Amino acid sequence: MNKIFAALTVSLAAATGCTVSTNSMDISSSTLTGTVSGQPWSFKAGETSAFLSEGKSDYFATLYQTAYTPCGISEPTGPHIIVAIPKTAGDYDMGFDHNMTFVGSDNTNKVAFDGRIVVDFATSSHVVGGLHGYYDGANEVNGQFDVTVCAN
Repeated sequence: MNKIFAALTVSLAAATGCTVSTNSMDISSSTLTGTVSGQPWSFKAGETSAFLSEGKSDYFATLYQTAYTPCGISEPTGPHIIVAIPKTAGDYDMGFDHNMTFVGSDNTNKVAFDGRIVVDFATSSHVVGGLHGYYDGANEVNGQFDVTVCAN
């Protein structure tokens, strides 16, 4: 059974043009920064919906390089990151269960399975932690985040 899973994992990774790794990566203690579609990127604000994540083990969160008021009517445009952030404090390797998507300014999506997420704490209003996600040399971020959990 393990051989079948390993073969499926390698086949899926080859088909999607990504790599899958269970190696832990160091996470910077500074603000989440890096590159998205080869452009410099630095985290300013992010949000997730408690309602849309209800009954799931992860929050579906969107992180932006533009400052804005989370939980409002509109979100910023431009390069951003979509990431599955566990609702429970802990240290998680990225993979098929926990992954992230680099969204470029041209709306190209690069799904990354290589990286690590650490959740320091999660409350009904915030999820705080760090992550190091890697797709390729043009799409990599590393550092700390504080994401707002919206009630709706």
